Amino acid sequence: MKGISFAAPPTPWSKGLAEPRIDPSAYIHSFSNVIGDVYIGPNVLVAPGTSIRADEGSPFHIGESSNIQDGVVIHGLEQGRFKGDDGKDYSVWIGEDASITHMALIHGPAYVGDRCFVGFRSTVFNAKLGEGCIVGMHALVQDVDVPPRRYIPSGAIITSQQQADRLPEVQQEEEHFASHVVGINEALRMGYRCAESSECL
Repeated sequence: MKGISFAAPPTPWSKGLAEPRIDPSAYIHSFSNVIGDVYIGPNVLVAPGTSIRADEGSPFHIGESSNIQDGVVIHGLEQGRFKGDDGKDYSVWIGEDASITHMALIHGPAYVGDRCFVGFRSTVFNAKLGEGCIVGMHALVQDVDVPPRRYIPSGAIITSQQQADRLPEVQQEEEHFASHVVGINEALRMGYRCAESSECL
């Protein structure tokens, strides 16, 4: 089953009633909600209990082969944008092969680069994560531009550019774990889609 998707409601700042655009190869679980001007690319998994709401800040972009796991919330403020990789302005940009893991919050304006990993219950707000960043569990990344391939430890509070610039580079074992999670969720996406087809079973 596909998740429930809606047009954005009419508001003083947006009367366009934009609807989600979801690639046919993506899997959106029926217990998730996708609202408003959201693009979901090929082979994306949106797991149960997620809320992707482009009803205030918009648009959102979720790139190919990314996974949005259980309980994730993606929302955005009316004000504030980041440039996406296509040169257009976005409230939330999530690149390709990214993992937004259980109960994380991505609150726009936010940019999450290709192959980033955002750990359980972490928050990214008004921040940019360069390509290949890994955020541990229960971390806060706010008001900063994190260079590519940096590691934000579990529990860290990164709210100044000086802190962001001093973050260590991602190590091989952390990178291996993140790519493993992407692979697991790709298998889950295929499994969910397979379960919908009696031929596959």
